[in-house]
Amino acid sequence: MHPDEFFQKLTQRAEADTAVVAVLRRSASYDPGLYPPAFPSIEPYIHGLGDWQRKATYLAAACWAQATRRDHGQGLTLPAAARTLHNHQAMGSKNIEQRFTALLDADSDELQWRLRHLTSQLAAAAIPIDWPVLLKDLWAWNSQTRHVQIKWAREFWSNPPAKNTAKSASKSSATTTI
Repeated sequence: MHPDEFFQKLTQRAEADTAVVAVLRRSASYDPGLYPPAFPSIEPYIHGLGDWQRKATYLAAACWAQATRRDHGQGLTLPAAARTLHNHQAMGSKNIEQRFTALLDADSDELQWRLRHLTSQLAAAAIPIDWPVLLKDLWAWNSQTRHVQIKWAREFWSNPPAKNTAKSASKSSATTTI
């Protein structure tokens, strides 16, 4: 199963039956993959996945359901979305940065709670998430190399793209010469 296909199928199921979203939201209160009413919405699409990948798929689906009413537009990777929210916070607020740091340090047992809190905050701020990319990253979360966590950290704390830096630099030099 490809993550894009999974979320397309999930969206189709949710459009056909609004209870699907409610059930998946409720499943967020349980360990991933342990809420039986969610099985019909997920199990048909996760053939052949290992235990962790199955749990990660249930986790991503639960987070998706929590955000689905407010999640519109082109989604961002989770670190880009978190950085966007962090940049929109009041000056000096470290809440999102602290949550994101705790998420990076989370083991598979803590991950569901930390991820659920962050994705809920992003949904409340109407910052869309690229769910298939998130699912791919979650599948690799337990890698010994921690490449997902490293990639997320680099993306969250990276400098703005060069074209934005060049624009702001040219504006500041134009301001100083006037």
